[in-house]
Amino acid sequence: MTNFRTHNGQIPTDPTILLALLLAVVYAAGHLTPDQTAALAAIGGLTELARTLLHAIRGR
Repeated sequence: MTNFRTHNGQIPTDPTILLALLLAVVYAAGHLTPDQTAALAAIGGLTELARTLLHAIRGR
């Protein structure tokens, strides 16, 4: 068994946990409909836009 503890609030870097998360993401992505895929892409675009605006406001 692996020990699942965060270190200073960081995501654990245990390879077993990372592999399980990757497999879960791949499995979930394989079951998306084209409409769901388009919605996720739109959310990603909005997130990038919000991040760009935040950096612009902070002067970075």
